[in-house]
Amino acid sequence: MTDIAQLMVFVSYYDGTKKEYMQDLLGMTALERRTREEGIYEALKSMKESRNIEMKSIISLTTDRAPAMLGRERGLVGRLLKDNPDLITYHCIIHQAVLCASLGDEYCKVMETIMKLVNFLRSTSALQHPLLQDFLSENNAIYTDLLVHNNIRWLSKGRVLERFWLIRKELSGFLKGRNNVKAVAFSAFLRDDEKMEIVGFLTDMMSHLNDLNVKLQGEKHTIFDLITAIRAFQKKLEIFKHDIQSQLVHFLRLLEQSKGKNDSGTRYVQFVEKLITNFAVRFDYFSLGKQLLLFIENPFLVTDITEFSVEAKDTCKWVDAAKVQLELVNSRRT
Repeated sequence: MTDIAQLMVFVSYYDGTKKEYMQDLLGMTALERRTREEGIYEALKSMKESRNIEMKSIISLTTDRAPAMLGRERGLVGRLLKDNPDLITYHCIIHQAVLCASLGDEYCKVMETIMKLVNFLRSTSALQHPLLQDFLSENNAIYTDLLVHNNIRWLSKGRVLERFWLIRKELSGFLKGRNNVKAVAFSAFLRDDEKMEIVGFLTDMMSHLNDLNVKLQGEKHTIFDLITAIRAFQKKLEIFKHDIQSQLVHFLRLLEQSKGKNDSGTRYVQFVEKLITNFAVRFDYFSLGKQLLLFIENPFLVTDITEFSVEAKDTCKWVDAAKVQLELVNSRRT
């Protein structure tokens, strides 16, 4: 733990020797100063120069669109566009999916309470954490420890919730034997059926989002694979919206906690509807025609050449419009 930020740069390129597209780690370097635009730009420039990579050889750049990345004049994207005006920039599709799942105020409070509870049990004292592990082991709990949430790791929240849910009863038993003020408050939280119902819903929903996150990761995925995964999840959200108002087939933890009450899922419909809206807003501009997607998957699947030509022209227009839109957004931020 050095408190020094590390910049990692990954590249996707065509290997002329192997005759295939490759993905690899270009490099990792420490950002000795603050993680500001200049430091990131200089680190990337150093990596590029040490490997004899010309700026004009870089076709596109994918970032999380943080302010340090986007600034028109001083941001990383702005600086690189000055070096290569033809550079095309993208917002990471995985990061966009994560942003769609932002929690509302009520759910944020519950999530924060769980994080505080985890930190209390693991970090309050050097003695308490081992006692917790021994208690869970003696009571034959499924897991003998809790996970710590990390905002940077996108799968972390769902995994923390899943682990917490599976040993929540044992945690309640452990806290009963504590006279600490915080322990009493956390014990009351674990006995609150309404709060635990929210935890059950969040655990189910984060599990579904994690499944999508995993599908968007990995090597050699084309835009066809990514868009297919996103579109499939959007269809699932419509199913979830109906299911959460009826049988809770896809929300088993919520069903377990609510004990099959008829109206148990209706209070969460708004959250699912917000997810549907967020995904539509962020991913509708990714819309590619059917023939064009087929061409990306396998050119021999394209049957309507006329339709394909129209879609290809429209996509070129979209790329040009996206570059103009990026400049406008950067201008507003600046």
